[in-house]
Amino acid sequence: MNRLDQKFLIRRNWIPSLLEDCKDFYRVLEVEGLRKSAYQNRFIETPAYASLNAHTRGRKIRFKARIRQYASNSKSFLEVKEKTVQGLTLKSRLEREVNESNGAALTEREAEFLRLNYGYPGPELTHITCGFNRITLVSNEREERITLDTDILFKSETSQEGLGELAIMEVKQAEINRFSPFLQAMEAYRFEHTPLGRRTSMSKYVVGTLLLNPNLAARTYRSTLKQIERLRKTLH
Repeated sequence: MNRLDQKFLIRRNWIPSLLEDCKDFYRVLEVEGLRKSAYQNRFIETPAYASLNAHTRGRKIRFKARIRQYASNSKSFLEVKEKTVQGLTLKSRLEREVNESNGAALTEREAEFLRLNYGYPGPELTHITCGFNRITLVSNEREERITLDTDILFKSETSQEGLGELAIMEVKQAEINRFSPFLQAMEAYRFEHTPLGRRTSMSKYVVGTLLLNPNLAARTYRSTLKQIERLRKTLH
């Protein structure tokens, strides 16, 4: 729940080779007999886009909130992620009741949870969702998890945008260790065009919101969005 994160934009077709190279160093999380799990996020934001603006302006301290539903067990959680000035990610979450689906309105209990944990006033459920499939690896030797997200699709009430053959890899560690076997395996792809295979600061919420709302100011994400648009067109 508390960790240091490193994110990478990669090609989906790198994943089999990366898994093969690292098979002796990690175990694969299996849920209900499945090693690939489906996730559905519904994002939470303020009317003034406080969270989006904090991210696109490069604020050191920032917050994100969402409802996350796990297809494997149908459980849903209200989650808040705080990024600290030291770069640490702190996650708090509250399990929703069984009858509170991904789209159900926030309850009084959840509103209070947001008031205590979310750093911006007036958060509301948005109509923006993000669905994806995830493979999770757990290190055999260190406090480290790797997540590989594919089939990423953002939806609003009126449109949808996907990342196609692009995938997002996230390395989650108790402390940064650049000798991680997975990071070492990524060295084979370091000659790919930026931002592929490079560490990047990229939030699914921010990318999805900007792709679905091109009128919003991208600021520090402008270059990343241009690169994603180019890669979506060229990767097949």
